[in-house]
Amino acid sequence: MMFCSGNTNPAKRRYQQGTFGVMMSYVGLVMSSRIMVNHWHPKGWHLFLAAALPTIPILCLAYIVARYLKDEKDEYQRDMIVRSLLSATGVALSLSVFSGFLRSYGVDTQLPTFTEFIAFWITVGLVQGFHSMTNRGAEDE
Repeated sequence: MMFCSGNTNPAKRRYQQGTFGVMMSYVGLVMSSRIMVNHWHPKGWHLFLAAALPTIPILCLAYIVARYLKDEKDEYQRDMIVRSLLSATGVALSLSVFSGFLRSYGVDTQLPTFTEFIAFWITVGLVQGFHSMTNRGAEDE
C-alpha cells in the first residue's frame, strides 16, 4: 500500500507529504467554515465563500495525484493508483447519486456533508491494500 511501504521513491514521498498537508488543511477549512457559518450566519456571497473554502484542498489533491502519476516511473504503481482512483470515484459517485435519489423520493435525511470525500479516500486505501495483498510474488512472502 502506498502509505505503508518502507522504501519510497521521490515521487511517492512528495505525494505522501503533499497529501498529508492538504488533508490537514482540508480538516482546518471544514472546521473553520462550519464555525463561520454557525457563529456569523453569513448570507449571499459570504455563504458561498464559506461553502467553497473546503473545496480548495480537494482541487489541490487532484493536482497532487496528477503530479504523482506524471512523476512515478513504475508502471505498476501508476496502474495501481489509477485503479484505486477509478474504484473510489465509482463509490463516491454512487453515494452522491444514492443521496440525490433519497432527496428526490422525499426522504428528509441526508448523508453527512463530507461523506463522499471520506469514502473516496478510504476506498483508495482499501483498493491499494487489496491489490498489494493479491499481487504478491513468492519473493514478497
